[in-house]
Amino acid sequence: MKRYITLLLLSATLCVSCQKLFYTSVKGEPIGFTASNATLSWTSDDILKISCPEATISKSTQKWADYFVPGGGMSRVSISPKGEKTDLLWGNGLHHFYAASPGGNIDGNVVSANISSVQDSDNPFSASFGYLAATAESIRGEMPVNLVFFPMFTTLEFSVGPGDFPAAVLSGFRLESTGGPLSGGYTNTLSTQGDPSITVDSATTSSEITVNMAPVTIETGQTYRITVIALPKDLSGLTAYFLVNGEERALPLVDQNGNPLVVAAFQRATITADGFLTPDETEGAAKINVTIESQDVIDINLL
Repeated sequence: MKRYITLLLLSATLCVSCQKLFYTSVKGEPIGFTASNATLSWTSDDILKISCPEATISKSTQKWADYFVPGGGMSRVSISPKGEKTDLLWGNGLHHFYAASPGGNIDGNVVSANISSVQDSDNPFSASFGYLAATAESIRGEMPVNLVFFPMFTTLEFSVGPGDFPAAVLSGFRLESTGGPLSGGYTNTLSTQGDPSITVDSATTSSEITVNMAPVTIETGQTYRITVIALPKDLSGLTAYFLVNGEERALPLVDQNGNPLVVAAFQRATITADGFLTPDETEGAAKINVTIESQDVIDINLL
């Protein structure tokens, strides 16, 4: 999808009142970077690895460097190199930048990542490595280079509760797919010229994701949120299973016509089922509201 890769073509000069204003950076000077995150808030623990075939670091032919994010939860931050004199330095001509977060999983423009089949309800992103990526193009003199990071995963966010019925105890969750794998290892070949290319390692994939959680009591009128991180591919044939009051309840994700709901790669789908976690005899009263990337809204009555 085009919005996943942001192409930054910056001008080397600015013309104001017919006068050219030049930046002062030259070959061999450090490249300044800022990082924007459209998905998550940055923390001080985040490390970004940036690679650039046209750049080097001081006294080395190395084409990549690790950078620290200062944290603070800001969407756009200035980042600094992890070590002294390990900045990427300007080379010649047009530069192509490829980056991943967390660092350590990018080789040139290829990012290796893994989506775990067992995730944590308190921190689902802990099971997803290489979960953000960015690209940019720039020429020497343009500072800073802004890297806009986008997710390398597809997100399903469930918000469930008992509705007007008595409190329910939710103690387990899993998501299954008959339409293909949900988790496993994969590579993402980045390009500054177009869409990323995802290759899934079929030997590591699973069509089920389990979310570990401690039992939680959801009171009348309240909801509980479960976030699932899946492979960056179109997802369909999905059924969510909730362990409610000691019994498993199935929630098939279908559209108004009963056809499998499709969640497009890299997008976020929010499934709200207030009233689903109710006694069996009231199951038909539940209504599902599905929002995909805050654009497509689907209302489904469970029969």
